[in-house]
Amino acid sequence: MGVEVGGYALLTTTELINEFQRNPRLLKTFSWVTIAPKADNLLIGALKVSPGKKREIEQMKATLRPYADMFVANSRARNVHLTRLSKDDLDLLATAVVFRAAVATDERALQLIIRDLMEDAEEYPIEHFSSMDVLGLLEKNALLNREQCYTTVEAWIRLGERLPMTWRTDYERIFGEAFD
Repeated sequence: MGVEVGGYALLTTTELINEFQRNPRLLKTFSWVTIAPKADNLLIGALKVSPGKKREIEQMKATLRPYADMFVANSRARNVHLTRLSKDDLDLLATAVVFRAAVATDERALQLIIRDLMEDAEEYPIEHFSSMDVLGLLEKNALLNREQCYTTVEAWIRLGERLPMTWRTDYERIFGEAFD
């Protein structure tokens, strides 16, 4: 965290760190993240937000909440099951809009809302990356090699991570080979 990769600074929000620390399943599954130096890197990688930007984020959340709720309701009406954005996901989305940033997430509702917002790039200049895209970016910038990317995906599967339904095709698109 806190590292620049391919023109992107890899950061997280304090709210997402707090969500991680409140979730016993995540703490158990990813216990290594809570041990120094990983825990320190996580905190270092938290985006520093000024009081003025915090106000902008709060205003953006007030704008985005009804939009996101309507998007989810309309999706459900078309038999596409999406869950309502959590307050932490909404905070991430609002932060990305305010900072004109990219979001790395595999949360389906958040992905689809970001894609919809991206259609108005003037007002919502944000991008979306999946976990697989981030691995590809790390490999492209020589921070991971192909074997490390492969073993990372293996670990996600072994740990029961909820990967997107398209993870196999994403892997093949990004790395140019099938995941066996």
